[in-house]
Amino acid sequence: MKDTHGNLENEILNAIWRLEESKTDVDISVNEIFNILNCGKNYRAYTTIKTVMDRLVEKQLLTRCKIGKRFCYNSTTSRQEMAQKAIQKLVGQYFHNDLRSLMTAIESECLQLIR
Repeated sequence: MKDTHGNLENEILNAIWRLEESKTDVDISVNEIFNILNCGKNYRAYTTIKTVMDRLVEKQLLTRCKIGKRFCYNSTTSRQEMAQKAIQKLVGQYFHNDLRSLMTAIESECLQLIR
């Protein structure tokens, strides 16, 4: 599984996780993601979203199956698992695997934000 992904990939993953958390039928179509992502200011073409979702399949972050004439997608990892991997990578890259240094940096940033 590839650890890095871009902004649109992240938006798609977040939309899929939201749907998976709220739906009992977790087979998610490109059209559902298209509708979620295009409810705001930024318009994304259906084909762009489909292409990015297929790339997420290649990166093993989504699975794809065909139901009737449409493709449906599901995440291969939860939001929590992805967050844990991101934190581990952050600690390793910038804090020499010292979790306390990361926590100190987060605390300092939070204090600046509330001032």
